[in-house]
Amino acid sequence: MRLRNSIFFPLIAVILAFFLSPRTSAAAVNDDAALISEGKDTSVAITGYTDFRDSFRFLEEGDPVAVISPSALPSEEQYKATIEGLRKWGYLPVAGKYVCVEERTLDNCMEDLKWALEDPEIKAVFCVRGGYASTEVMDRFPLSLIEQADKPIVGYSDITVYHSAWKKAGIPSVHASMSSAFADFPEECEEAETKLLRGEVPSYLCAGSEFDLQGSARGILIGGNLATLTSVLNTGYDSTSIEEPYILFLEEVEEDYEHIHRFLTILDHRGILDKAAGIVFGEWIDYPEECETYNGNSRGGRFQSVADMISRQFMAERKIPVAFGFPAGHGGTNYPLLMGAEVQLDVYEDSFSLEWLKPEG
Repeated sequence: MRLRNSIFFPLIAVILAFFLSPRTSAAAVNDDAALISEGKDTSVAITGYTDFRDSFRFLEEGDPVAVISPSALPSEEQYKATIEGLRKWGYLPVAGKYVCVEERTLDNCMEDLKWALEDPEIKAVFCVRGGYASTEVMDRFPLSLIEQADKPIVGYSDITVYHSAWKKAGIPSVHASMSSAFADFPEECEEAETKLLRGEVPSYLCAGSEFDLQGSARGILIGGNLATLTSVLNTGYDSTSIEEPYILFLEEVEEDYEHIHRFLTILDHRGILDKAAGIVFGEWIDYPEECETYNGNSRGGRFQSVADMISRQFMAERKIPVAFGFPAGHGGTNYPLLMGAEVQLDVYEDSFSLEWLKPEG
């Protein structure tokens, strides 16, 4: 018995040490991988502004603006920056009851959004942050309230869900920076966003990419964050189901080649890429330079960039204008886009342009 114990107890100690000691996981290894970005440094010139004030509802100086977070909860710093920033821009920010609390329910989120839309004094809905879970709100939220309110919503990332819903309700929205617009934001982006909120819509001329496909197209601008857009497919607020021609805009953050490929494959299988009159790819921010599971080595050579992967895997046979690198999304440079409105896309040999078209009549 003494001999057996002398073997047994050291063995137990080794087993316990194995299970209790900290070990490096695959995720931890990936955390150390080099992160790179594309699109945020694209050269952009604003070639002019078009007055849309007689076409859609926009803001005027002194207007009350609802400040809510119908996605994830923001930090107090993000909330305060938004309140102070909107005041600086000349508006009266009005905070939702549940915009910055320690915890809240889905009903609380819906209550804030419903209030922002139904209060006749409120002229626009400004989101503090994105994150996750907007689909939970929109799965239960009636499009009729959006249509009746006829107010723009402002944001990006998970707010892509609301851009889709606003389009389905027939109301334009603004894909633009949120709390980060009031801290370390490029002056040209801030000017473009403040003007767009007042109804002056910028036209853009951007440096081209070797992966662009030349051509011209016009259509309703839809899209936003790639993963988030994928989550709205086949819902009652799916903007890709519209009958009008559309220009698709897509951007992403912190996803590797495999995940970006997977999301685009879903869009491809659903015919959404085929239906697009044109496609504009935006920023790809902080993605791992190395992706062991899908790096291109078995697909004709290693991928040199996200644009390279997309061009080879999804765009080779397409006969529509495709542009890469419009700086909107999760990078520090985030130019605003008027979603749900008609835009003209022209892709040239070494540049591309976006210009919004006023509705006739």
